[in-house]
Amino acid sequence: MKKLLLVTIAVINTFFGYSQDRSEFCLTDFYYQKAIQNDPTILQKRAELERFTQQFVQNAQTRRTSGGALYIIPVVFHILHDYGPENISDAQIFDAMEVINRDFRKLNADTSATIPMFQGIAADCQIEFRLASIDPNGLCTNGIDRIQTTRTYAADDAAKLNPWPNNKYINIWVAKSLVNSGAAAYAYIPGTASNSVDGILSRYSYVGSIGQSSQTNARTLTHELGHVLNLYHTWGPGNSPGTACGDDQVGDTPQTQGYTACTLNGSVCNVPAIENVQNYMEYSYCTTMFTQGQAIRMQAALNSALSRRSSLWLPANLTATGTDGSPIQVCIPIADFTATNFTVCAGAPIQFIDQSWRAAISAWEWTFVGGSPAMTTDSSPVVTYAAAGVYPVTLRVTSTAGADSITKSAFIRVSANALDTVPFVNSFESPTDLLRADGYLVNPDNGFTWDIVTNAGSGGIASVRINNYNNTAGQIDEWISPSIDFSNVTLPTVSFKVSNAQRSTTSTDELKMFATSNCGQTWTQRWGKSGATLATAGVVTSSFSPTSSAQWRSESISMNPFALKPNVRIKFQNTSNRGNNTFVDEINITGNLVSIDEAEDVKTGFTIYPNPSTGSSNVSFYLAKNNQITLEIKDVLGKLAHQVISEQMPSGVHEIKLPELPSGIYLIDLSVGNKHHIRKLIIS
Repeated sequence: MKKLLLVTIAVINTFFGYSQDRSEFCLTDFYYQKAIQNDPTILQKRAELERFTQQFVQNAQTRRTSGGALYIIPVVFHILHDYGPENISDAQIFDAMEVINRDFRKLNADTSATIPMFQGIAADCQIEFRLASIDPNGLCTNGIDRIQTTRTYAADDAAKLNPWPNNKYINIWVAKSLVNSGAAAYAYIPGTASNSVDGILSRYSYVGSIGQSSQTNARTLTHELGHVLNLYHTWGPGNSPGTACGDDQVGDTPQTQGYTACTLNGSVCNVPAIENVQNYMEYSYCTTMFTQGQAIRMQAALNSALSRRSSLWLPANLTATGTDGSPIQVCIPIADFTATNFTVCAGAPIQFIDQSWRAAISAWEWTFVGGSPAMTTDSSPVVTYAAAGVYPVTLRVTSTAGADSITKSAFIRVSANALDTVPFVNSFESPTDLLRADGYLVNPDNGFTWDIVTNAGSGGIASVRINNYNNTAGQIDEWISPSIDFSNVTLPTVSFKVSNAQRSTTSTDELKMFATSNCGQTWTQRWGKSGATLATAGVVTSSFSPTSSAQWRSESISMNPFALKPNVRIKFQNTSNRGNNTFVDEINITGNLVSIDEAEDVKTGFTIYPNPSTGSSNVSFYLAKNNQITLEIKDVLGKLAHQVISEQMPSGVHEIKLPELPSGIYLIDLSVGNKHHIRKLIIS
């Protein structure tokens, strides 16, 4: 047993949280040190809390013992999502609550696996967590707050949106990934964070044991809630288990250096004493218990006004948050939805996905302007759009408590046939060049996005810029080109000039280029650089703008997979690390143009008749000499629908009957030797 010691300022000066990824350091030390810089009184608060804790532990009359009344703690989950898998289900959150409550009440099935040496001190902590059913405004909630934000991709304290009062609820934010992408979660121990960021931030795959998580990751929130209630790692300060023997200020947890593997007989610090490898505040991945000393320490945190935890479990707060055991009312839902695609070709199907929350949905009413069907009550409808345009979508959902509706304007973009041809040139010298023809921007947070500047051109005076210097970290902004006809182009190439500076050597702003031949249903990455590989001007600490040709670099990318495609778009995607600005200029798309001009048409006599047709058409063409012929029918996306012939044919006039086709628009591709001749066929 370790002697109980007061934590000194020197010990407190290193704070720690938790990283389930054993290879990563913990993020909380960084935020703690930053907090101390802003508020040096944190150290004094921590020392005062430690004195209170040790007095509480020593005073048997002050603490609650096993079998006493429960400490009931209200909890809210804030799900930070961008409609991806990180928008975890209610069921996964309910499962996470079951896991942590079993762990804190010593009701976990694997408590029997605790080695005999520690079974006698394994604790029922007398702490229970409940999802709030009343929000801070007194309104109905199921304890789950869903927030659409691109901050989910690189979350940190700045991503902790819509915090609920931390003296009434424990806030748990869930994101797709953290700023340090390898970390699983982090928490703040009492008195070390501002009220608005106090709580836990976790990756979505470390919440509960089902859905997007797993049994392996299920104890992450148990560990983090230990930190929230003033527990340290069993080895003491820092996030590097296995390096030095340390003290966690708990009397019945043996001194240990910490473990990243399940070494049940581990004994390093006080041989032959066995260390508590199965403790929830370890990294061993075979954790099964808190000790009685840890339970009392957490109860102390819940009785200290310094930690703002002491009001969480009071009867008045349980009533105010709907966690007092009273019947839970059914809420009116909050309508929301997404779709499998937001940009499609005319006639392509889109599936819409209900993402409504706060209550179970019993009925759906969809309205699709320009779509077919125009209205439906299906829960997940499939819709097509016949005409090019930008369309709104409306959803009304109903629960047993009431209904809610949402309209998302300009939600679906349906592309027309290609409006630009190769060669394609854009030097951004005109204010309309950024959004020429049917090009468009994607700017999820309505913040800084791609724009034309007239004081930084590689050749002329203008270029297009993304303002990473002021943009939000993790923000993704996209510029999509007009639709471009590649149907008569082989060996296509995209070239452009780029200019970028890093704000520091650790800046990791990223620029990628993608292409699509199906109106944005799928994108293929063709190029990408980030950090130092993207930079052309080294490190510039002020807002960067290129001042010489030496600060521009030429890039050239093969587009061979998109040769002979009738409808191609390219996309520049920027992910900001809040580094420095990136500029793009002089976009050129070139390639070998196949012979389908008028003179070649006369030579081949390539015609389709009747066209338009009601079902069947004929192809006629002339060969001046024997040649290899391929005749193919493709859809408007360039996908092969039917190969009519592929053979050596003699000179002369040839007429070939095409098979009957369903209504639609087709591309008839006649290949003579190495030359393609493409005609559009309309079947009505």
